[in-house]
Amino acid sequence: MDIVRSILKDNFDYFMRQIKSETSFRKIHEILTTILDNAEALDTSKAKNLLSNQIPRAYVIIEYQNVRGQIYNDLRDLLIEMINDLLSAKEQNVKTLIRKARLLLDSLAVIAKEVG
Repeated sequence: MDIVRSILKDNFDYFMRQIKSETSFRKIHEILTTILDNAEALDTSKAKNLLSNQIPRAYVIIEYQNVRGQIYNDLRDLLIEMINDLLSAKEQNVKTLIRKARLLLDSLAVIAKEVG
């Protein structure tokens, strides 16, 4: 948990309040990390194409968990902003953003596990 705290810094407590259940966040984490891992394994232009084709599924899952009250609006907004940044990234920046997004998602997964 100390590593996640150091990654999220002052936002750690804030994120602890954004996730209601581990299971609900796991669904979001699973779909997004699968997409990101697949995209990272490709060359940059193919990665951008894969993101464009696969990310809409993630939007649906995020909205579903938010409507169910399993994640709060602020976390939904953050995840949507992260996805939008990935989709609008220039090709030379996409791999860096994928790695940063993966780190954020994994950090949030640790928090979700702590929340239970």
